[in-house]
Parts: sequence; structure tokens; C-alpha cells
Amino acid sequence: MNLGNYHKTKGFIYGATMRNNHVLWSIIFCFALLTSCAAYVLDSAQNQLRTSFASGDYTSTAALMDKLANENVYKDKEKVLLRLEQGTINHFAGNYDASSNYYTYAENEIDALFTKSISRAIKSFLVNDNTLAYDGEDYEDIYLNVFKSLNYMHLNDYEGALVETRRISYKLERLNDKYNGLVSALSEADTTSFEKDKWKSGKTRFQNSALGHYLSTILYAKSNKPDDARISFNNLMKAYDDQPEVYDFEKPDPRKLTKIQDTENYNVLITAFSGRAPIKEAVDFRLYLEESDTYLKVSFPKLVPFQSRVARVSVSVDNDSLTQKVDLIEDMDKVAQEVYKVKEPIIYARAMVRAFLKMLASNKLAKESKKQDDVFGGLVNVLGKVAQEASEKADLRSWQTMPGKAYSTVLSLPPGKHTVQIKYYSSSGQLLITDEQTITAKPYNSLSLVESMYWN
Repeated sequence: MNLGNYHKTKGFIYGATMRNNHVLWSIIFCFALLTSCAAYVLDSAQNQLRTSFASGDYTSTAALMDKLANENVYKDKEKVLLRLEQGTINHFAGNYDASSNYYTYAENEIDALFTKSISRAIKSFLVNDNTLAYDGEDYEDIYLNVFKSLNYMHLNDYEGALVETRRISYKLERLNDKYNGLVSALSEADTTSFEKDKWKSGKTRFQNSALGHYLSTILYAKSNKPDDARISFNNLMKAYDDQPEVYDFEKPDPRKLTKIQDTENYNVLITAFSGRAPIKEAVDFRLYLEESDTYLKVSFPKLVPFQSRVARVSVSVDNDSLTQKVDLIEDMDKVAQEVYKVKEPIIYARAMVRAFLKMLASNKLAKESKKQDDVFGGLVNVLGKVAQEASEKADLRSWQTMPGKAYSTVLSLPPGKHTVQIKYYSSSGQLLITDEQTITAKPYNSLSLVESMYWN
């Protein structure tokens, strides 16, 4: 950040009376506490949301979200977060139009906020990232299109669903270059002397979503576009072959997968989700140098994977007349961690610069205050350190209801009503839960989509 503006005001600050110094840091301290308290209130709300969503009672979860929204727990700066949660809850509650509307709002707002990313990033030097409007993580921006695509599939709008799968590919293709302009602007604005090369974005090895291509292959096949279905299927297999670090699990048998290209092979699509997206946890670093009475606190978020109990999923139809494995298509949790690598260095650097600037401002104001009066100078010194501690809090906001793993398979069933049981098992083979649904299989030129979720 250019410290010129800070130095322009130093005449006012340094020339202030002892009382004004006290008032100044009291204001900073109170603002920091208010900001910190608001962040903790949201953290608590997100814990409530996780507990409710895990119960599988999406009607109750929707009511909880309405309550939190009415209580203004989700401020204007958390609108993206609110809409992502509402989109997911309504999706699994079967309100597909409403879900898509919420996701579209979130996606448009993410795009709008990114156009302001430079000014917003510099502003965050002043207090912390929690003061900024939440602009979504890149993996959240990608996976909202997955659920929008599924919404359209439920509504038999295959063209609308394909638009969403193409959005997934577009976003991933530009991900590694997305932050170049932001990095350059931050580097120019930052005049701190330590680590001159600290401003850089990371690189991700993930540029091709198997889940996105899996859905698009099915959509093209059911839209009578066999050439497009073949191309999408090839991209699906390429995603597995080219990204072994991300797709490090047992992949579906290619001979089984290849049938999704032919619309006559199936009329039911089973999708099952388990686990949860990574949770953000705060990593705090504190440094105190006694000889110079210097205090510095750095706080930044770290993605922590959720350890799901689910190891495999199967589907049974009509009292086990047909039983089939539901294949793991994409480990969304691992993709999230891989995609996060692009933005992670920027978050770290911003936290370091912010902490450094707060330390400088606190030390200089304390020294000038002591020149006027030791007692009030000591008070300003203490208030400065307390304000640094209170105001530096990692941004732990994230899309809480996003699942961690996506499973899928296709079935060939006689048109008409069927009882379907989707079963989730632990690594020891223990049956964790059975999700039983009554479905109506459509003719083979169409598709019945069955979704299940064990958000454990």
C-alpha cells in the first residue's frame, strides 16, 4: 500500500492532544471489537446451519435460514454466502426454480465483486478481510454451476443444463490466469520493504472437471447429439488421465462409463453426495519483540478437509432385484483444496502486509504520544496492541452446505414406478444409512434424475 496517504495525515495525528490520541485508539479498538463480534456471530450461525442441514430435514433448515436472514446475521456483505446456502437448501428440498435463482444471484454477485477486487483488496489492508463483501471461493463459483445444471435436469431443460456445464469448463480454463491483474495492482500499491516478491498467485493442477463432463455427456446423449456426447466423454476420460493427483481414487470402470454416451442404454440417473466441503480454520501467528516493544499478529484461513465416514455407495431397486455400485465421480473436497491454491498466496501476503502496517501505525503513534506524556503514551501503546489483536481475524466464511464427494451411475429400468434404495457404507462395510425413494422411470428417450445426500 502507498503509505503517502498515511504520512499526509501524520501532522494531524502527531499533533493531536493526549486526549485525542486516547479517543483515536478507543475508536479503533471499538471498531475492531464490533467487526470481530460480527464475525463470531456469523461463525456461530454457520455452526447452527451445519447441524440442521446434516439432519436431512431441509424444510427446517430453510426455516432456520429465513430466521438468520431476518435477524440480519448475514449482512449485505454476506449476500453471496446467503444465496449459496439458500440455493443448496432449496435444491435438496426440490424447489429447483428457486434454487437456480439463488445460485444465479450468487454467481452474478461473485462476478461483480471480482471486477472491484483491486480496490477491495487494498481496502482490506486497513482492518481484515471480514470487513469486505464475501466474493466466494473459486471452487464455490465452479460447483454452484453443477447444482444449477442438476436443477435444469430436474426440470427437463437439457439446454439450460448444458449451459451450466459449459460454464464449469470456462471458469476452470481461465483460473490460473484469473488473478494476474490483481497481483500486479497489489504489488504496485504495496510499499512495505519486506519480501519484495511476495505478491504472486498460485497454480492449480485442476483444469478439467470429470463431474462436469460426466453430466454434459449424459445431457448431449439425451439431446440426441452423439458427436458432442463422444467429445464430452473423451474429455471426461482425459480429466481422469491427466490429473491423477486430484483423481487419486478408484475410478469407474471405463467399460461401464462408456454406456452413458448411448441414450438407449439407460433412463435413470442416480446421483449421490456425501461428506462436506473443507472447513476454514484460523491460523494465527504472533510475534513480540521485547527490546523494541513491538507486537505483530498475522491471521489467515486454512482449508481443512472433512473426514467423511462414507467409503462406498450402492443402489438397490425393487427389493434388491437390481443392485449396483454407485461410482465416485469426483472428490469435490480435494478439488476445492486444489483450486484454493491459486488464491492462497494472495491471502497470505495480504495478511502479512496488513499486520505489518498495523504494527507500524501502532508503534509510531505510541512513540509520539509518549513524547507528550508517559502515562497516556503507555495507554495508547497498550490500546494499539489490543486493537491489533482484536482486529486481526481470519476470514472463515465459506459455503457450508456444499457436499464433499459426488457419486453417480445410470440404470436401465422399465418405465413406471420403482422403489430405489441408495445405501451409504463405511470403510469397514457398516451400513450407515439407507435413503429410500419411490421414483417414476421415464421412457428411454428421456431421463429420470434421482438425487440423494448423506451430509455426514
